[in-house]
Amino acid sequence: MDTSEFDDIRPYNDAELRAALPRIEQWELIPQIMRFIYPLAPAEKSLEQLRKVQTVKELQTTFMYDAVSRVIETTSDGFTCSGFDYIKPDQPCLYISNHRDITVDAFLLQVELIRRGRETSYIVFGNNLIDSPLMRDLFLSNKLIQMERGGNPMAFYRSLQHLSRYLHHLIVDQRQSVWIAQKNGRSKDGIDATAPAIIKMLTLGSDDPQQQTLSDLHIIPLAVSYEWDPCDTLKTNELVQRSLGEYHKAEGEDSNSVVTGIIGPKGHVHLSIGKPLSPAELRPAEGEDLAEHVAAVLDRRIQRLYHLMPTNYLAFDLLNNSSRFRQHYDSNVKNQFLQRLNKLASDQHRKIFLEMYANPVLSAQKR
Repeated sequence: MDTSEFDDIRPYNDAELRAALPRIEQWELIPQIMRFIYPLAPAEKSLEQLRKVQTVKELQTTFMYDAVSRVIETTSDGFTCSGFDYIKPDQPCLYISNHRDITVDAFLLQVELIRRGRETSYIVFGNNLIDSPLMRDLFLSNKLIQMERGGNPMAFYRSLQHLSRYLHHLIVDQRQSVWIAQKNGRSKDGIDATAPAIIKMLTLGSDDPQQQTLSDLHIIPLAVSYEWDPCDTLKTNELVQRSLGEYHKAEGEDSNSVVTGIIGPKGHVHLSIGKPLSPAELRPAEGEDLAEHVAAVLDRRIQRLYHLMPTNYLAFDLLNNSSRFRQHYDSNVKNQFLQRLNKLASDQHRKIFLEMYANPVLSAQKR
């Protein structure tokens, strides 16, 4: 296969990374970022080390790893991971994850992979996030694959087929793992639901039967859980505006969500890794649509993996005026939660905010 056909969506190779680093270094915020990552080292010394980077792997195992580790250290009350034994070192896979934060979700997995001495995965992200040449350099230097958003139906279908072929090439031919969210865009209402369109896209990657194509990807479900969602009020405001038919994405809104998600407080954070989907789970009943079936399987698996937090239980009790889950949260959590809740502008805002945190409990009861 001529891999140059994927030049429009693939991340940087080592040579392209080395060409991008001088551009990244010129960014006015780089000294501030370096001080955040390495608070005890002079920024100039850290920049000298950055200039010496020669490969994507070296960048990821040093600066990217250190940056995400610092985010975890400074914005969370601890990060835990379960189910890592399901990741086999000799078996590339497609991680399909719930999606709560634009960037942090995928990079939590990368940090855990590096900690365990494994190769990082490629990451699929929407190209709507590239709003500047600098963002392009930062993303493509870290194994991020561009996914088209929008366009006319025929062009969009061709772009999805193109992406699917590339993912299939990476996993089956190059034996590289890939992370992708279960749907386009984050979950803003706390309901983790897989888009059948994502599953349909994945079946376009080869000429084999669709079920075999999915089986070849060795799908592993993931669930990321945050005690506190740094973007909870931003998501609440968007959902209220949408309910009124007044929502129009503002310029720089995605960038604001990226920054808020990175620097905002998260409480405890947990990454759950699930058992790979079996051939039986990929087999629909007679007459059942394959994509709808696999999406439903992933929904059940991801919802079982989701780690319910004290804030989820508290929100459920507040929403239902009950004390059913009182043993799962304390007065400190309740006080913090009520402070955030009472700052919201209206009863509708507060209801949506509560539902956002309570819906994972409802999902758990249905599984």
